[in-house]
Amino acid sequence: MHKKEKGALGELAVATQLMRMGWRVLFPFGENCRYDLAIERNGIFKRVQVKYSTPKNGTLRINCKSSNNWSVLAYTPDQIDFYAVYNPQSEKVYFISVRDANKSVVSLRVREPKNNQHTKIRFAKNYTEII
Repeated sequence: MHKKEKGALGELAVATQLMRMGWRVLFPFGENCRYDLAIERNGIFKRVQVKYSTPKNGTLRINCKSSNNWSVLAYTPDQIDFYAVYNPQSEKVYFISVRDANKSVVSLRVREPKNNQHTKIRFAKNYTEII
């Protein structure tokens, strides 16, 4: 599947989940927007950057930057409020505040680690709600 198709599928899956959670979903017009969609509930708006991530070794890897042929730019709290991560294997969506993410990559565990380590690990099951 092409990268653009994965992005579109992720956006639709995230929009569906957000609607089920009681949010209104708005899609920006055009390509020059730092967020993929906006949501609104009770007059509160939030900007969402959608990421499509297939698990590898029990972990979803989320790239917290955008890139094109000319530059690589980190997302900032002035541009988005949170990342919505779509896992195509489980069809689940996870939400990470942009303030809770570092500048490059965030990893979410979808499976228990083989060594049973639990410290300093972000488990995907803890990121199912919007904060």
